[in-house]
Amino acid sequence: MVLMRRRRHEEGIGGSGPRGEAFALPELDWSSWTLQADEEWVRLTDGGSLPDQGWKIHCSSEQSAAQAVLDTVSRFCHERSATFKYVPTVGRLAWRNSKQAPAEAAAKFITLYPRPEQLEEWLVELHQQIGDVAAPSILGDLRWRGGPLHVRYGGFRLRKVLGSDGRLVPAILGPESRLVPDVRGTAFHPPAWVELPSFLVVQRDESRAADPEGLADYDFESAIAMTAAGGTYRAVRRVDGVRVIIKEARPFIGVASGEATARLSHESRILEQLIDVEGAVTKVASFTAGGHAFLVLRAVEGDTLNRVLYSQNPLISADSSVAERVAYRDRVLALMRRVSRIVHRLHAQGLVHGDLHPGNVIVGGGDRPVIIDFEAASDSRDVISEAAVIGVHGYAAPATIRGAKRDEYALAAMTLNAFVPLSFLHDLDPGLLGVHLAAAREAFRLDDGLCASLHAALDVWHARSIENADDLDPGPADSNRAARPYEIDDLTLRVRECLSACIDGSAASAEAVRPAGAVWLMHADGAPWLDEISALQATGGLSRDERLLLMSSAGRLKSSAARPSLTFGLPGGLASHVELLAGQKSPGVEALVSRLRDSLAETDDFGLRDGLAGIGLSLLAHEVRSSSPSTVGAVDEISRRLSNEVVSGDTWLPGLLDGLAGIAVFHVAYARERGCAASLAQARALLVQALGRCASTPDGRLEVRDGSRTLPTLADGSAGLGLAILLYLAEVDDSELERALPGIERACSAELVIHAGLFDGRAGMMLFLVELARSGRGSAEISQIVLRHAQRLLWSAVRTPEGITFPARDLERTSTGLAHGAAGVLIGLDAASRLLRGGDALASLPDYLSLCAGGR
Repeated sequence: MVLMRRRRHEEGIGGSGPRGEAFALPELDWSSWTLQADEEWVRLTDGGSLPDQGWKIHCSSEQSAAQAVLDTVSRFCHERSATFKYVPTVGRLAWRNSKQAPAEAAAKFITLYPRPEQLEEWLVELHQQIGDVAAPSILGDLRWRGGPLHVRYGGFRLRKVLGSDGRLVPAILGPESRLVPDVRGTAFHPPAWVELPSFLVVQRDESRAADPEGLADYDFESAIAMTAAGGTYRAVRRVDGVRVIIKEARPFIGVASGEATARLSHESRILEQLIDVEGAVTKVASFTAGGHAFLVLRAVEGDTLNRVLYSQNPLISADSSVAERVAYRDRVLALMRRVSRIVHRLHAQGLVHGDLHPGNVIVGGGDRPVIIDFEAASDSRDVISEAAVIGVHGYAAPATIRGAKRDEYALAAMTLNAFVPLSFLHDLDPGLLGVHLAAAREAFRLDDGLCASLHAALDVWHARSIENADDLDPGPADSNRAARPYEIDDLTLRVRECLSACIDGSAASAEAVRPAGAVWLMHADGAPWLDEISALQATGGLSRDERLLLMSSAGRLKSSAARPSLTFGLPGGLASHVELLAGQKSPGVEALVSRLRDSLAETDDFGLRDGLAGIGLSLLAHEVRSSSPSTVGAVDEISRRLSNEVVSGDTWLPGLLDGLAGIAVFHVAYARERGCAASLAQARALLVQALGRCASTPDGRLEVRDGSRTLPTLADGSAGLGLAILLYLAEVDDSELERALPGIERACSAELVIHAGLFDGRAGMMLFLVELARSGRGSAEISQIVLRHAQRLLWSAVRTPEGITFPARDLERTSTGLAHGAAGVLIGLDAASRLLRGGDALASLPDYLSLCAGGR
């Protein structure tokens, strides 16, 4: 069989048209080759084995030359039966050649895996065949002779190890045969124990000796940001000690509506027109070095508007006084008046900034603002196409709004977001603008004139026709009254309706045959609606026929839909849940259990989301519910591995899904079922270590530290840690751990929460608070706090003809998923409703932990 040149198509990651066109292999005999493909890479192997790691060759390319480069490289590899991989589509390469690509992926088009003795020969021959064609440089690699070829030392197959930040990272074998992180930085730094071949030493030294041009005039101190398009650095000018910010643009890398070097040159020209405009950042110099463009700006002392101001919003606290809110309001309005004056000075110069948002305003001492980042600025008289209009979601007006009005929209959005930062949702549901303005008016005593002007500036999204929308009433902002569970029930019903309608609609589009009245479980593309079904079932939203259909569907799921963990597909809460629902055995569930057992040896992760702790909980639940001894050995092996390998929590994340709290949950469950006191002791040790990674705020909140920020959320923050502590306290009293709960309750009691979802938003905090109340360890106000959360979910409720749904994690679209969308919100609402009803409703709270890590 001959693998002929593949037909070019218009499908793929890059979208339709030429950008989604697939690259093609030359017409050679590929019959003995194995091809593996996914959305990131096409990998071809002609038998033989590779080392686990070594020097590999990367090749970059512009999109226009990419097919020719691939033809050359693939012929080269075919002649040598050499394993290689390449990016599958023009669109995906365009993404890798853009600012959006992460540094570790940027500009990589083709990868080759030579043996050590082949490296120099391959570099020389490939360079002769390809030549010095213009191509982007690859961060962290050593460029070979100025062409598209690059070299770095790294892994040939994916292995993982725990990194210094507590997350799993790619690994290579280091000294003493231990796995160490495969560091993928932005500069060429091979591992210290790897000897650099002599020909690479020559190339490195030649690269270092190249004329630095203007760079020699500055001492670089630190990097502020690094992207595929270039870096932003703090530096000092040597001649006079002036502190500066240096922006870099790399050639052949795309940014919004242009190429990085061209956009930086454009900004340089704009700033020359603003040299006398007070409040605009000042240009110092511009130059090129090594083909990269550089713009030098006078450093502005201070921090971004969102860090200086937005982070001080009183609604972030568990409670705040009217005086605190009024003082904050007055500061916001005074500062925004100063920002507005600067913008109007720009307009008087005939310029539009075009990309105003809080990250582009630096606030110095005395709340003096300076506006930065003029890459998108334009002459107000210029006619700009819709495709060239850029901006940050939530602060950018629709593309149909042009000129100075775009800046006016951004100023209004920045003002409203200082109070209720949810303008990100107005394009999803324009009706939310009124909800957010009403909330800001009530909380911060805004006057009617200000609210009217903000409404006039922001009411530019085309309203959609939404049936039955008028009955969605956000209700009074004041929650200091008796709990009214029926309000929550109304919202819950609308969310259930939306989930059911979406599933039914998918069934119709797939032309599926299903029993009358039953909810179909498959997306049109064949992927199961596991998140939505789990949420509907847990909250009492499935009939008996639908439950039976769910069980029968379990046996015909694609293997790719079920990952070996607690969190994705059936292996987690749903696998055991199916049997619990129907009260009978399922061959599909048994097959998945077998697959989970078989996956243990290849699992690098130990966490609850994707690792051993999640697999162990799934198998343990199956063992208990089915009275099956088939998983006993596997569960015991997981317990041994977690006990031996998770010795110290110093480098582990503290959270529930990927860290110490989740591993502690497994130990608690194992101790409960096996009567193992040692497992309880291990759980306690991990929880204590996790608490050591938390920070207390002056108002008593206890939140997980994550770099410069703190998190109260379920997946990674203190809400998830609190759930793990409650599970432990259900087995044994512990005053030290119990003392942490009031601080976590306060952390989960904030009125202002940006996200609505289960993993990183309001619903997850609600779930912890309800479990805390059920344990009897909550405050006297906990029911009112949960009610307020439920009411505030209306700040994020997006109306659709099918019912109510909620934003995804990026806030740019809606989601019905469990992790960040409507299914997860439904779980939080159901828990809140049970709490407010009390009695048997609270006592019979479902086991939500088996669903908490469910899906997308």
